[in-house]
Amino acid sequence: MAEPTALQITVPDMDCQGCVASITAAVKRIDADASVAADLQTKHVSIDSKIAAPELTAAIENAGFKVEVAF
Repeated sequence: MAEPTALQITVPDMDCQGCVASITAAVKRIDADASVAADLQTKHVSIDSKIAAPELTAAIENAGFKVEVAF
């Protein structure tokens, strides 16, 4: 079993609840049990997952969002 990943990222293009839903769905497609918390005001996203950080960021980028390094 993989070690849990606690990922903290900034998504500069995230500006509405639709964006949050898209980001959450992208993560959930690769880890249905992941926990995703997004703050629209700060554009920060926290993810707790069993999937490695590079795979999580790739899933979000594939959904059309730019991902910046941890905050």
